[in-house]
Amino acid sequence: MLARYVQLTVALIVMPVVAAESPAMQAAYQQAAQFFYPKVRPLVRNAELPFYWQQQGYWFSRQETDGRRFYFADSLQQAPQQLNMAELARALAADDALDVDKLNLTLNRTEQHWQARLQYQQQSWHCQLASAYQCQIVVAPTAVKSPDQRWQLDSVAHNLQLTDVNSGQTQQLTTDGSADYAWGELNDWYQLDALNGVAQPPKRSSRFVWSDDSRFAATFVLDRRTMPTLHMLQNLPQQGYSAVLHSYKRALPGDDQRSHYQLAIVNTQNGKVSMTQLPPLETTQNWGDVSWHPDGFFYLVARDRGMRALTLWQILPTGAASIKWQERSEQFLDYAKHDIAWLDGGQFVFSSERDGWNHLYLQHADGTTQQLTRGDFVVRQLHGIDKANRQLYFSASGRESGDPYFRYLYRIKLDGTELTLLTPEYADHQVSVSPDWQYFYDSYSRVDLPTVSTVRQSMDGQVLETLAVADDSALRATGWQPPEPVTVLARDGKTPLYGLLYKPVNFDPAKRYAVVQHMYAGPHTIVSAKRFSRAFANTETPIAQLGIVVLNLDPLGTAHRSRAFHLHSYKNLGDIGGPDYLSGLKQLAAKRPYLDLNRVGAYGHSAGGYDAARAVLKYGDVYKVAVSSAGNHDHRMSKAWWPEMWMGMPDEGTQYDSNNNMTLAHQLNGKLLLATGDLDNNVNPANSFRLAAAIQAANRDVDLLLLANKDHDLREDSYFTRRRWDYFVQHLVGKAPPAFFQLSNN
Repeated sequence: MLARYVQLTVALIVMPVVAAESPAMQAAYQQAAQFFYPKVRPLVRNAELPFYWQQQGYWFSRQETDGRRFYFADSLQQAPQQLNMAELARALAADDALDVDKLNLTLNRTEQHWQARLQYQQQSWHCQLASAYQCQIVVAPTAVKSPDQRWQLDSVAHNLQLTDVNSGQTQQLTTDGSADYAWGELNDWYQLDALNGVAQPPKRSSRFVWSDDSRFAATFVLDRRTMPTLHMLQNLPQQGYSAVLHSYKRALPGDDQRSHYQLAIVNTQNGKVSMTQLPPLETTQNWGDVSWHPDGFFYLVARDRGMRALTLWQILPTGAASIKWQERSEQFLDYAKHDIAWLDGGQFVFSSERDGWNHLYLQHADGTTQQLTRGDFVVRQLHGIDKANRQLYFSASGRESGDPYFRYLYRIKLDGTELTLLTPEYADHQVSVSPDWQYFYDSYSRVDLPTVSTVRQSMDGQVLETLAVADDSALRATGWQPPEPVTVLARDGKTPLYGLLYKPVNFDPAKRYAVVQHMYAGPHTIVSAKRFSRAFANTETPIAQLGIVVLNLDPLGTAHRSRAFHLHSYKNLGDIGGPDYLSGLKQLAAKRPYLDLNRVGAYGHSAGGYDAARAVLKYGDVYKVAVSSAGNHDHRMSKAWWPEMWMGMPDEGTQYDSNNNMTLAHQLNGKLLLATGDLDNNVNPANSFRLAAAIQAANRDVDLLLLANKDHDLREDSYFTRRRWDYFVQHLVGKAPPAFFQLSNN
């Protein structure tokens, strides 16, 4: 009996201390609920202002006290006019007032007047915005008209159709199209849309590029016939009692059988479709790199397996092709950083990391290359070339002092002189330059600076008009405070890393707080917010209200820094920035005694789900609790292009094995919650099942949460969000969460 008593006492001692549910924790959950995605977004008006240039004019939408309103103007010299929603409702024969947030509305300017395209009652509409609005249903919403408005090219039932707009006569250009051999259709990596719990084929989008004289159009055929098939089992279909198997095409890393594009050119004069003399193109191709040029040739930037080459092809309308320029790397070429802009005479400007930083280069017609920008900073976007003044505009980060991720707009001459900063405010600047290069739209913000949306003069950056300043008064009324920017040194002891600390609204520096780290070391991006819109609408702020300090940190191997910084993660995604995280936590705690490093947890989604699980598996002496959602735990199970780019090809070494989370399953000592939607066609649910099975095979305990009829995006899933809160409160904070707390989206 005494032995039993001793055993029971020891068991109670080693169990996590969980206090009884308290009114204070109920209040904390109520506070957290205020900052849940669907509830917090309406608390700030104009956190981001949609703005679009149209010829010499522009249009934008703005949130006002009585709802969202649309404005458009023929030029900056004209006062913008407001879209008349009552008149639009009449033209659409709408019975009730239009819900503008559900219209999916865009405006465009023709030579004569403004038009609107929108979705309403599951139909596509085209509206003329003259003195009396008139709307009609668009029969072929994917069709693209030629510049002279004579021809219309479309993909119908996976085949090309050419219509003479004047006569209405339609030619069937191809007849061999199918769902897996589709003419004119863009590749879709997801290939299934989960709508109301029913997985169905997506609405395919098409793409055609016309020559200036309307004689030719470029398009392609998407060939997926030999691709492998992945599956998902829907256990809770809307109808019936039997589970439904959903299948979709997906090539995995190293697969030889995968989808490709084959470029084709349509001749409107004879209706002939000519295949270009190109090798099959990877479906990761950015179709926006295709364009026609005044010399009558057709160019294309194509990418290869592993993203190790960029190739610029010169193509005749007959389909004959030759390589005009190429850049290669032994590791990867970060396609998101590679822009191109055309000059006359076969010259072009391109971006490259060849000197260790992403910079701009001018390729002359004789094949020589001239570097235009230099220094320890990153060109983030090439906006284009003002050919008349031989100047180019680009956004870059890291050149100005302070946060190296903030983007600024610059102008430079084509001889590499007169580099000019046009947006001096210390903030992240999101920019769009007008077609005539005279003006630019600038939306700038920081995590502690509500977004300012302006129109500025390109000559000197002078602000001509402020369209909106984000109104955060309702947000501030909740007690919200912006996250604290923090800087630590990386594992090398010299490279600065940047992150954010999120604290409860009732933060008390005299208390000790558990620390939860939001992880996402995916090398294509960063996790820390730089703009105001992400500083308040996120997953970190609600978790902080539960008596936790939440940390973001962007370690070595992530994006938007130098080439050397980026290469830390190449063939080494399993590093997850771990040494930087551990060092950073110690540096932060040395100056912030309220951080309790005996209670550290992690969470992440997708690539971040991989990171969070790996943190508790690999660094279990620090990370005691983790919530991993939709994690890609074995990179051999991901869509082919992503791991091939960052991990290389599977036959190049053992990196896929060593970076596999399943190999660490036996090391789990902490608490791990794996969550996945059963209709996740981005990261297949099998990833989470396999890791759970490996942990079970190692005789360790793991929690697995399967979310019925959910796809990859779980940000607004109230049940999963509440379960994640509960997991940290119970296992890290050491308190009892409110029983079945009701978190709503309303």
